[in-house]
Amino acid sequence: MTPDGVSTGRDTDGTDLRVERMLGRQILARNNQPMGRLEEFRAEKQGRDWIVVEYAIGAAGLLERLGVGLKLLFGHHGGGYVARWDQLDISDPERPRLTCEVSALRKL
Repeated sequence: MTPDGVSTGRDTDGTDLRVERMLGRQILARNNQPMGRLEEFRAEKQGRDWIVVEYAIGAAGLLERLGVGLKLLFGHHGGGYVARWDQLDISDPERPRLTCEVSALRKL
């Protein structure tokens, strides 16, 4: 966490990255097709640092971030995925992309 209290992640080269600036960015699949927007990230405290462990992508991720129960609204799960930290390449924070097939992601 930075001195101003903002959680950071690590870029692929080990430098700090302000992940909140990535919220709302379109995620590209391996075939360069858009597959949803980054709506939430999940971090765990490790020592003095916060490390991003998962990313929520798509409409269900947005509703989860807003604290809205999907089943209450729709009666079923909305569309969305969870990507582990190693399934998303953030070396270019403006254009994050999957490192795996969409089918390898966990559905929300």
